[in-house]
Amino acid sequence: MNREGAHRRSFAKARQVVSVLAAERRAPELATRVRNEGLTRLRKDALADLHEAVQRVDRENVPGVLIEAGTARGGSAIVMAGAKRPERVLEVYDTFGLIPPPTDADGEDVHERYKVIESGKATDKDGRQYYGYVEDLKSVVAGSFAEMGYPLESNAITFHEGLFEDTLHPEGPVAVAHLDGDWYQSLIVCLERIEPVLSPGGVLVIDDYEAWSGAQRAVDDFLARPEVNLEPVWKSRLHLIKPR
Repeated sequence: MNREGAHRRSFAKARQVVSVLAAERRAPELATRVRNEGLTRLRKDALADLHEAVQRVDRENVPGVLIEAGTARGGSAIVMAGAKRPERVLEVYDTFGLIPPPTDADGEDVHERYKVIESGKATDKDGRQYYGYVEDLKSVVAGSFAEMGYPLESNAITFHEGLFEDTLHPEGPVAVAHLDGDWYQSLIVCLERIEPVLSPGGVLVIDDYEAWSGAQRAVDDFLARPEVNLEPVWKSRLHLIKPR
């Protein structure tokens, strides 16, 4: 069995069957609000799982900051803000503009999508203007946080603008990281820099494992490294948990 096949087999073994209806019932009201405002494309079950991951590390006193790498319009990070203790730091990383181009490590699906983005004709799944074209997106996203009741300054939330390669350098422990980098290079940088400081009991929530070939390959390659010890758990999306 090749390396990629071995990891997919382990993922299948770890997959948990989760009822979408049950997950939607437990989704917080905030998840409905950010979806209604068009601030996220995530389903309610994915938002519910993210909300629960943040609440769990608070309940279990898992140390470290929260990270969202790739925030788009900010909806999922707002859900994280609503779930966390007020004093726990939330670090949000994004270009707040167009995402970087893919590399040879990404498949044809990724390159075709990026051509559309570059052309200026991309739309979000709901037909709205693609978020990467929004002028002064950073300020727009900050405004959305405030409108939803979580202004940055009073909720220990910090924005970091730029490429992950340039901005993502976590120094202390990380409790939860929501990784939405789409392409191979963006995601592998996140994995390489966050996993070494991920607290035992902490979790990496992978947004695009089943969506884009580059993201899937980045995760497969990273988990194949002998020094990496993460437990894959399937919920609405792939969660990678560091054993205690």
